[in-house]
Amino acid sequence: MMEKEILELLRLERMREPLSPSRRVREFQMRLQRIKNGEETEVAGFLLARKPPNAPRDAAYYLLSPLSPSELAGLEKDEFRTYLIVRATENTRVSGEVRPGSYVLVRGVMDAYPLGNMRMMHAESIAGRDYSEYWLDYKDFALSRREVIDLFERTVYLRDDMRRALIYSLYGVPYMPWGSNAPRWGEGFDYTVYKHGEDLGLLALWKALKYLYSNLPWETRLGKETALEIDDPLLGIDFRVGNPNKTDMMYYTPLSKKSLVKLPKWAERFVINKNAIGLLPHNVEPNPMDILAKISETPFVLAPWEEKPYFEESREFKQLLPNLLVTVFMQRERFRSMSPLKLEELKKEHLKWRQWGRREYGETFGKLTTSEGVLHLGMRYYLDTRLFGAITRFRGKITKKAAKEVREINESILNDWNVVINDLKRTHPEIVMRLTREYERYVPGDVRAQKAVEIFHDLASTSLTGEITREEFLAGLTEYGFSASDASELIEKLIATGYIYKPFPGKLRLVR
Repeated sequence: MMEKEILELLRLERMREPLSPSRRVREFQMRLQRIKNGEETEVAGFLLARKPPNAPRDAAYYLLSPLSPSELAGLEKDEFRTYLIVRATENTRVSGEVRPGSYVLVRGVMDAYPLGNMRMMHAESIAGRDYSEYWLDYKDFALSRREVIDLFERTVYLRDDMRRALIYSLYGVPYMPWGSNAPRWGEGFDYTVYKHGEDLGLLALWKALKYLYSNLPWETRLGKETALEIDDPLLGIDFRVGNPNKTDMMYYTPLSKKSLVKLPKWAERFVINKNAIGLLPHNVEPNPMDILAKISETPFVLAPWEEKPYFEESREFKQLLPNLLVTVFMQRERFRSMSPLKLEELKKEHLKWRQWGRREYGETFGKLTTSEGVLHLGMRYYLDTRLFGAITRFRGKITKKAAKEVREINESILNDWNVVINDLKRTHPEIVMRLTREYERYVPGDVRAQKAVEIFHDLASTSLTGEITREEFLAGLTEYGFSASDASELIEKLIATGYIYKPFPGKLRLVR
């Protein structure tokens, strides 16, 4: 018993200090007090665009809050509040987006407010800033990778690969300058889980994701509400402010059982275009031709024989969510974009997964990876680069381990969908027949030609443009074991029979 108590004390000793609104307010007030009247300085905060009480009429006066709109609205009536009064004139320069609720940087000269004991700044400029900068001011509160993993392991009990993918999804996806054929998606990530048979496990997962979502700040939750009403009991005034977060780092989880079956129209465009991070338990039987499954970075299937997910309402988890957001936005700042030239290790692991899939599942792998299937190879590689980017943001660097982890997650997903296909043969044979027809449509009858098409597809779908040169295809065939003469003959045969074509001289593309 004593040993358990000692271990608990050690754990509490190691706990990261939560980043609380009260701490932000205290630090803001202390900073204002240290600035002398007449001193030029700059102060960041959320512009409330509301006149303070008894404001003079010689200029425009606004209130600036150190807290985000949701944090300000969440304060108890007796909790300490503080504001900076901003005095703006026709000479004040305004740049960027400056609206009620915007996060702004005000530069000017500090002074005392004529009425009351608040401080005032004669604003020389007001510049709209990115919402993420609000969190970047507190980098000392960021969590380590181990702390993030431990936090989720103590809160969400889930299959290991599903839990890791959930963590990665929260970090969003760096921009990658891809070929013109790639979708123009944002930083969003679709973490999708389908039920298979019983749905108790999926509903338990939904409960966990709702808990995470509901404890996030309003600014980071994708919702219908575009404005927030705030009352200040001390000043006796109210504010109506918009959402300052204009990034794709907004999270969405369905809040009703109806939305588990079909995404609401208003949310669908954000999820489909990756302008939000969708945490999406999908309360329907998995369909390999479902559009959401085909564009999801992690289209998991929760099998009924697996251990049911569950979570514990953790006070520590709730307190450290602001710290987690600091971590996410800090890593986002470090990895805004990623060059495709950094994907060489991922490409190797992705091709290993293809070889493993063909060896383990044969024709089933072929059906799932057609253009109609959930694991369409061209799209799958693009989605893998996005998953790789999210893992890189989490890890803080590009590593071979991240590429290997993408392959491991893909193997789990393929295992899930192999079970689905086997059941669909009995319950929905028309779906399997459609995939079969699509598969056979592009598979030559000759075994050697089949292998050549597979090699071409692997080369083309992992290129930036979806095209390769004849020389690259020839090298791929000879590397596999074809002689140079047989390889040349196969290329001409595949062109003649319509499996590949020349979009323009020197380039080859698969007919699919």
